[in-house]
Amino acid sequence: MGTISVNRLAGLSLIFGPVIAFVFFLIEPGGLLIDSAEVSDAVGTITAKSANAALTNVTNIATILGLALILSGLYALMRNVTLQGNGKALVQMGFFMIFVGLTGWILTGGVDFILADAETTEQISGSVPVYYVGAALLYAGGIALGFGGFIFALGLSTRDDFNRIISLLAAIVSLAVMIFFMMAVLDNGARDTFISLARGCYVLLVIWYGYLGFGLMKRPDPDLWQ
Repeated sequence: MGTISVNRLAGLSLIFGPVIAFVFFLIEPGGLLIDSAEVSDAVGTITAKSANAALTNVTNIATILGLALILSGLYALMRNVTLQGNGKALVQMGFFMIFVGLTGWILTGGVDFILADAETTEQISGSVPVYYVGAALLYAGGIALGFGGFIFALGLSTRDDFNRIISLLAAIVSLAVMIFFMMAVLDNGARDTFISLARGCYVLLVIWYGYLGFGLMKRPDPDLWQ
């Protein structure tokens, strides 16, 4: 049985990880499609998750694994870049910012496992503080992810082996994600609107991650790894 190359496996992670996370996020109860509830509606969101406990758990497991695949792929891409060429410092810093952000989102998924267990009205009410902890991780993770993606993309834009225009567009989208999450924290009245805008930008990041994944699959493993 042949050994799959590091870059090929990492590229596949960047292609499928974001898609898996996004698809299961869409069908997560209390999200966009099933028993939809606004982020600011803690009771409504918890009720939706607890009423569809099995689906909540399955979607969060898949989303967590998808986010972990993104980190795996980006780590390998960062290692490729830091071995030689321009942008090493920016890409390395950006990756660790993204790592912090996606870890926050993974922990948010873990919080949802607890919310899915709330069955009675009293349990749902008692779970509201837990929900707010998860929301705080979501906001903090979004800010870190946006900032990290901005720096990461800027680093790639300085290199000849990455498309400069696409990298700069990804930097702008990532910056928008950071700003929208910051505004969601600062403006309670428009929080749901800003979160929706940030989610819309994430769709573009999914496309960017996939693009990076296809490019990474075509790169031979550095001699150091062989």
